[in-house]
Amino acid sequence: KLCHICKVADWRYTCPRCHTHTCSLTCVKQHKLETSCSGIRDKTSYVPLRNYNESNMMSDYTYLEDVSR
Repeated sequence: KLCHICKVADWRYTCPRCHTHTCSLTCVKQHKLETSCSGIRDKTSYVPLRNYNESNMMSDYTYLEDVSR
């Protein structure tokens, strides 16, 4: 439950791209610097059915709408 960067505080945020758990903006920025992570979710990544939820469905729908334009 601790932040993956500072390992002091409990994590509150999850990186949409790599799922790293962080506790603050400072740790988020440090994570991006250390790993060269963009923090932008990969819209085409595989999501197992058991993890698929309404949020994923809406994201897929929006993606398909954007592609069709």
